[in-house]
Amino acid sequence: QLRATYVLTGSVRRSGNRLRISAQLVDTQTDFPLWSERFDREMQDVFEVQDEIARKITEALRFKLTPQEKEALAAKPTESLQAYDHYLRGRSYARRLTRQDLEFSLQMFNDAVTQDPDFALAHAAIANVCAIFFCNYDREPAWIDRARAAAEKAAALRPDLPEVMVAQAWILYSRGEYLDAARIMRAVTSRKRDCEGAFYLLLRCLFASGQHQEVASLAEDAIEASGTDYNVYVPILNSLGALAKKEARKNVLLRAIQALESHVREVPENARARSLLASYYAEVGRTEDSTREATMAMTLRPNDPIIMYNAACTFCSLNQKSEAMEALTKAWRAGYRDSDWVRGDPDMALLHDDPEFEKLYPKKSGKN
Repeated sequence: QLRATYVLTGSVRRSGNRLRISAQLVDTQTDFPLWSERFDREMQDVFEVQDEIARKITEALRFKLTPQEKEALAAKPTESLQAYDHYLRGRSYARRLTRQDLEFSLQMFNDAVTQDPDFALAHAAIANVCAIFFCNYDREPAWIDRARAAAEKAAALRPDLPEVMVAQAWILYSRGEYLDAARIMRAVTSRKRDCEGAFYLLLRCLFASGQHQEVASLAEDAIEASGTDYNVYVPILNSLGALAKKEARKNVLLRAIQALESHVREVPENARARSLLASYYAEVGRTEDSTREATMAMTLRPNDPIIMYNAACTFCSLNQKSEAMEALTKAWRAGYRDSDWVRGDPDMALLHDDPEFEKLYPKKSGKN
């Protein structure tokens, strides 16, 4: 489907501290494996196995790596497997963006830097979460101070990491400096397209600064590079809505629904994914499915501002104005104060003439 020439397949099995990894590189035209191998190793050797598999794939494809690429393949993010495990767990929860999930991810990232104080990726992830928490839940300056300290620590350890640049951009975004943050994120995505959360933040910056056409132009690249990160669909759909590109938006909407349905089958407890799905179901007329998913999301994360905000979007789509305003008010009371985002969100069009909406989310002077 992706028109890839080669595909890497395999499996990983773990028994105690032992790992068995099977991998093969397959030609998609002939279904013939160019290379295959099995690795039986200790858990502590997982980074070496990663490096070895990558090198053998490049040899099978007859690629010639530069010294910099060889160094990048051999680089270990941390010497501590436990720290790396906590980092990966934290990253999966951070994507969900609800208050409780962000708090849990922050705990995981803090555990990671306790295990390895020199783990730059984990410090950068702490900065991201603190900045997001400031944007979505609590406008206390302490969150930005904490984000800045973590970003500075990460930059001191590994200034070359794209993830460190993402952390710096999140801090700029939290201060409303969208164009400066977008400039950094363009550099990140050109250098490492699949960097965690990079395209989501870039598109979010562009949407918040009113550059809807630019978001639309980047949509395909963003979706492809972001893999299973369903968050990237949100600014794309919002921008296509603002541009009144109905057909293009409908196509992306159906793809977003498919991606979210696949995700909730694997992670049924993800309230954010369910709340987004509820909103998208409402748009395509699946009222019963929409109500079910919205109810499930609010049950999983009651009084979470992101969940309440998405419920407001859902009620707007269902033309239920009073329910939408009530949900949006709950979101505001719970800490969701991002006026630039709310006012630019086409899902909120039903509420734009409501005095309570103007009171909660007033237009900022000098903002689009």
